[in-house]
Formats: sequence, structure tokens, C-alpha cells
Amino acid sequence: MGLSVPAAFAVLLMATLVSFGVLYVSSENAYSLMRHAAEDYNQMVLKAKTSELELTGYSYSTQPNVTVYDITFNITNEGSILSPVKWVYIYNGGLTGSKVLTSNRKYLLPGEWIGVTVQNLQKDRTQVHSLVISTEVGCALKIKWEWIGNATSGSPQVISSAWYCPVEG
Repeated sequence: MGLSVPAAFAVLLMATLVSFGVLYVSSENAYSLMRHAAEDYNQMVLKAKTSELELTGYSYSTQPNVTVYDITFNITNEGSILSPVKWVYIYNGGLTGSKVLTSNRKYLLPGEWIGVTVQNLQKDRTQVHSLVISTEVGCALKIKWEWIGNATSGSPQVISSAWYCPVEG
């Protein structure tokens, strides 16, 4: 009528073995995923600590008797490989896409430079401009400059540039 004791024992033993097998496989998968996540995090932290952009020069262009100018910053990569297509540009505190131009280079290798141009700026001595170039690793280069001269003649002058990584850990 019912199962015999040895048959019931065999069923329970098989269920226990299958359960431990499933637990082992799932714990092994979880450990593997955690290990890969830790490796990815360590690589990201290493890249953030070894990346650095530096302002190595700038130039500007304007026309006589015109009240606007364009300024181009030469940015040199002094650290690890970076991807300029993933950078975010913040001009005077706001995200901008149309005012800042750069080449669509996929990678910027150590020692290479890239030009970043800010267009159609007013020749206004009272305004200090800022450009933050935020990289894919969370670090950023901030450049501040102002126009020295009057509305028809003069030149821009960089006040400061600084590299910072607020997410270092």
C-alpha cells in the first residue's frame, strides 16, 4: 500500500543530493559573479587613479570689430587610455552640446592631445567662463578663463585649470 522504508529512504536521499547539488551550483555562480564584479571595480578604481588630463595650451580666433570669439584648448592625456566620445562638457555650469566642439576620437592614448573648442563667446571683460571636461571615469578637468580687453580687441586669458577626481577611493 505504501512505500517501504528503504524506498522512502532512497527518495529522501536522492532529493537531498539534488538539493545540495543545486545549492552548490548556485553558490558557485554567485561567487563567480561577485569575483568578476570585484575585478571590474578594481580596474575602474585603478583607471580613475591613473587617468589625468592636462591643459597644455590654448588659442583663439576672432575677426576685427566682431564681438564674439572662439577658444580652443589643447588637452593632453597624461594618464591611462580615455574615450573622448564618452566625455561630458559643462560650460558655465550647464550641460552643452552645441557650444563645445571636439573631434570624435574613440580613444585618447597616453601622451596624445585633443582640441576642445568653445564657440561664439562674447568679448565681455566682466564674465569669467568655465569649462568642465568630465571623463568616463568620473574625474574632470576644469578650466577658467576671461576676456582681457574691450568688445572689439583683446584676447582671452586662462585663469586656472585643475584636475580632480571626486570619486577616488
